[in-house]
Amino acid sequence: MKDRLQEENIQKLYELLDTALQEDWEDEAIDELYQKILELSFDRLADKLTQGEKFDLKDPVDLYSARGVYEHALERWESGDFKGAKELFLVLSFLMPVRYKESMLLGAGMCAKEISLERFLKEFVDQERIDEGSFFLEHLTPKAKEFLAKNQELIQKELQELEKIG
Repeated sequence: MKDRLQEENIQKLYELLDTALQEDWEDEAIDELYQKILELSFDRLADKLTQGEKFDLKDPVDLYSARGVYEHALERWESGDFKGAKELFLVLSFLMPVRYKESMLLGAGMCAKEISLERFLKEFVDQERIDEGSFFLEHLTPKAKEFLAKNQELIQKELQELEKIG
């Protein structure tokens, strides 16, 4: 495992993490792997922001980096860190390809209203369309579209706040 941590290949680190989770490795080893993934993900995020580029999800490094940031946003949301999750979703709404913008903005809006991740998953994600190979919750229910329409002003305000910071 130490060799994989040294080579800094985020795709291989995710493959190793998947194996570690399936084989029920010790929590310490799993945490170490995940921390390295987050480090690489946020380094790539910083590069994208600095260069003014979007993630190119055809590039494995960008795909797995975006996945790392997205999963971290979901973790923050689940733990009740609505502000941190909201900020990550807003940043991702700028950096992800257009097809994911709506789902990132939905996450930001739900976090701004402090709606639980559990409720989001139950009511706003089309569970039947979740693909095992997909890393992002992009298939939304009609209720999600209604939420976005009703909360458009709130989401725009949050985006403007983020732009002031940047």
